[in-house]
Amino acid sequence: MNTCVRQWVHTTDIFEHANALPGWQQCYDQLSPGPLDGWLSTAQADDVQVFRERLNRSVLQSIRLPAAALNILVPLAWPQADEHSLICARQPSLLPAQEPLRVVSPAGMDVLCLSIPLAALAGLLDEERLFRLQYNPVVQPLPMPAARLAADVPRLLAMLDATSTLGVSCAQSKAWLVLTVADWLDSLAGEAPVLPAAGTRRYIVERCHQWLLERTEQPPSLLELCQRLKISRRTLQYSFQSVAAVSPVQYLRSVRLNGARRSLRQDPQQCIAEVAARWGFEHPSYFSLEYQKLFGERPSGLRRNL
Repeated sequence: MNTCVRQWVHTTDIFEHANALPGWQQCYDQLSPGPLDGWLSTAQADDVQVFRERLNRSVLQSIRLPAAALNILVPLAWPQADEHSLICARQPSLLPAQEPLRVVSPAGMDVLCLSIPLAALAGLLDEERLFRLQYNPVVQPLPMPAARLAADVPRLLAMLDATSTLGVSCAQSKAWLVLTVADWLDSLAGEAPVLPAAGTRRYIVERCHQWLLERTEQPPSLLELCQRLKISRRTLQYSFQSVAAVSPVQYLRSVRLNGARRSLRQDPQQCIAEVAARWGFEHPSYFSLEYQKLFGERPSGLRRNL
């Protein structure tokens, strides 16, 4: 899917607000007095959903979450939270999908929620772990460094913004979201990850390299590579760092940039945009920027130096 379906709703009625979220069964009871001011923005790509919800009143929420998905709550503001609160104000939480959830949200609540279908996570998490997460009966915090969360939240918010200038497609955003959630869920394992042996690490990098060369015009995403190899994002990252001392994104992008440079050297009169497209760069300006970062000159500069 190349486009995201986005919706934005402002509500002043608690019943309308509860029914404004597509695909969710919700019953809301307003607890604190006063006029309601509610905001709901959603983005959906196929069956992957992200939404942001804000309410200025305390509300008793009775929710039946999508059962064929893992649903994660990311508090942006959860006033009056303490160590006894059901929702941790500083960490994402995995919500139970098989049982109804009842929670009192405080006045001034501002949250993100991510709903990722189980099918999208297959291959990124082992079957036993995915089964445990699917039937998790309680709200379960997802511990992670504050710096990691601070880096991920702006991109989550950008998915809800149709005017975002991050320059990534809906498909890229969806793939990033699925990989990010898989990475978050890895933190629940409670055990050290089993890292591949040196020979396996080299095999992983080599297969990724070969798959890239097989379809340079539409390079495989990290999500696709993980699913084809049946490994986690962490294993993919570790393998590239071990073998090439760079991230998989940097490695694969550099291979494409070098391929484009070789093509331009062989025939300097080619259209730069067409060469870029043959190596999977849809936007010529992005190609030019990354090319200059790697080689210290713009693609057009190669012609002058030959």
